[in-house]
Amino acid sequence: MSRTGQLSSLEGQHEHTLDSKGRVSIPSDFRAELDLDENAELIVTRHLKERCLLVFWPASWEAFKSKIGNAPPSIGSALRRVVCGTARRVRLDKLGRIQVPQVLRKYAGLDGKSLVMGQGNLMEIWSLGVWERTHGPEAYENFDLSAFDL
Repeated sequence: MSRTGQLSSLEGQHEHTLDSKGRVSIPSDFRAELDLDENAELIVTRHLKERCLLVFWPASWEAFKSKIGNAPPSIGSALRRVVCGTARRVRLDKLGRIQVPQVLRKYAGLDGKSLVMGQGNLMEIWSLGVWERTHGPEAYENFDLSAFDL
């Protein structure tokens, strides 16, 4: 859900550069879809299994946390400890950027080129190098995609 409480389905991949102060731009079409303006709050945290960051807006963050309550105990505990425990609230600046905390930049290997990707009810931020190493075509060469006409 967006800030306004409406469902959102972010999609697409945008290449941005993390600047020397650790700021990255949130794509303008994502900001428009979510009705985000200067000082809008977002939540940045780490992914449990991937070397990327997750970015939620408040309504999607609350929905995510409510799902954790229904998770099996071991998964719920890991999500609370790792994903919720590393979450930081940040605000958009007037240029549509967020400051990514150093500890999260280090976890995701962010420095320089990055990808901001829409994933329906959240965004992911990837180091371009990490993305290419872990999600290049060779990572999926054994997938049978014939049922998808691919």
